Amino acid sequence: MDSSDSSLDLTAKLENPKAIVARRTSPVRGSRYPPIGPPSVIGAEEVAVWRKKYELPDDVVIRVPDPEDRVSDFGVDEVPFYEGYFTSGFRDRIPSLVAKISETLGISPGQLNPPAWRTLIALQNLGDLNGLVIGVAEVLYSYSVSLLSGTEWRYHLRPRGKEPLVREILKKERKRLPAFEGNWTEKFAFMHLPGFSSIWRLEGRLVVGIKKII
Repeated sequence: MDSSDSSLDLTAKLENPKAIVARRTSPVRGSRYPPIGPPSVIGAEEVAVWRKKYELPDDVVIRVPDPEDRVSDFGVDEVPFYEGYFTSGFRDRIPSLVAKISETLGISPGQLNPPAWRTLIALQNLGDLNGLVIGVAEVLYSYSVSLLSGTEWRYHLRPRGKEPLVREILKKERKRLPAFEGNWTEKFAFMHLPGFSSIWRLEGRLVVGIKKII
């Protein structure tokens, strides 16, 4: 699934189109909150594999995390991302539903876990193919946005009914997928995507339907 055609205009033209790995332009450090999540285990070799495997354009600017970087250490105009985003169809632009849900919550798109991206991209493609208008209201009618981890402030989509609009990946199936091998929360890098929040927000603006998973 390729979601680039129907993405929001929040992803403006990238600066330095020949850049392969970018340095942090303006780190989000000095927050009153402690660093969130484990350090990244992704290096230049893994990023190179992602570029080849998912045919990422050369003008997509990806910054390889420093050894001490946490997922909350992204800079201005950067979004933390995981390989699971690519397996769902993400390439060089944030899918519109992912962007709209993130804006509504007031969080970084990187706070949505990979299965949430998969569901939102599938819903967006379903709407595009059938001429349906699927926005935040339609998503929240069928799903609640639930807190996946209170210590790392990640979110996922929980179906409100017994029959979700998009087939969920069962936990036992996820373990067999390359994107979820080992601890996926440690396998992240940073992509330069202008226009998105430079803050890993601990509280979203949308409070209805957000529940902590016990």
